[in-house]
Amino acid sequence: MNDWFLYGVLALLPIAAFSGYRLGRKQRKEQQSSNGSLSSNYIKGLNYLLNEQADKAVDTFIDLLTVDTDTVETHLALGNLFRKRGEVDRAIRLHQNLIARPQLKTEDRNTALYQLGLDYNAVGMYDRAVSLFNELLSDPEHKSESLHQLLNIYQLTKDWDQAAKIAEQLQSSLGEEQSKPLAHFYCELAEQKQIEGDTKAALANLKKALSINPDSVRASILQGDIYLQQSNFKQAIKAYQRILKQDIAFLPEALPKIAEAYNAQNDLKGYKQFLNESLQHDAGVSLLIELSKIIQKEKGDKAAALLIGEYLQDKPSLKGLHRLISLHIEHAQESAKPSLQLLDGIVEKLLQRKPRYECQNCGFHTKAIYWQCPSCKEWSSVKPIKGIEGE
Repeated sequence: MNDWFLYGVLALLPIAAFSGYRLGRKQRKEQQSSNGSLSSNYIKGLNYLLNEQADKAVDTFIDLLTVDTDTVETHLALGNLFRKRGEVDRAIRLHQNLIARPQLKTEDRNTALYQLGLDYNAVGMYDRAVSLFNELLSDPEHKSESLHQLLNIYQLTKDWDQAAKIAEQLQSSLGEEQSKPLAHFYCELAEQKQIEGDTKAALANLKKALSINPDSVRASILQGDIYLQQSNFKQAIKAYQRILKQDIAFLPEALPKIAEAYNAQNDLKGYKQFLNESLQHDAGVSLLIELSKIIQKEKGDKAAALLIGEYLQDKPSLKGLHRLISLHIEHAQESAKPSLQLLDGIVEKLLQRKPRYECQNCGFHTKAIYWQCPSCKEWSSVKPIKGIEGE
């Protein structure tokens, strides 16, 4: 039997004994029979414990605890212990037993209701948990924590409409800043509407997301994508270019679609100008590589390699090095080509293995972008990695 759990069971013994003692004092006329019953159950519980029947032992000792003002905290502590150990069915039974007591004070009942909501949440009984947390919104002592629990459940179940409503309550009634998650909730709603074919509603949700958080890169990308699908290339470019001021680190995410929008208008000059202006604001090596492809077509491999080389002197980058090597391979002497190709392959493998994004909150690394960190569940915390291994 787990030693930690054994200590928890042993801790119940004096509590159960004390509870029986108090019960005996309250019921002096039945003292003899009560003590006999207590003694019998107490010994029964000890036998279960000695025979390593921990489940039966715990049940027996819990039965010895009377529910009154002095033992409510003990019941709540036990329920919390059971839930943390994964014995949620016991926690539920214990909390339900508490709530059923008519003599329980309102504040103790509400605490038990909250704990029961946590129990239901732990086993995925979200409807019941939501019902309890909604009931507790009228209790000032539990309003804030109940709202947060509701927000977590609605995010987990992807009920973005309800999540937005709860976040708005947290912001308006409790003064908690929720602009970042709120904007993402409306982006999620926009994606749902777009899948359903309701482009108008999708754009309306994105407009609301940007009004709540003008720095929402995700809203700008989604807006640009919709305009691009509609062949509204000017509006698409306008939406994508907003990323320059919102968070330039994400510009490479939209780069292929920005190129598509400019190419659809046969505006190579405008695209080249956009790349140059972005690089002046340290947009990252991906934009430099894209510019080098244009220079390569216009002036040849040497000019493109010169552009990359000058950039790498100040800002070393594996991606830039990979591009530079590929430009030199074609013009290298035959004796040097195998070495360059080997080096090129090594750099390519390094790039394939390295993560592209990192959570600024918990350090989680990933090759794919997540608007909500899968590890710490923070919104807008996953950013592109910059430096020699990134942009």
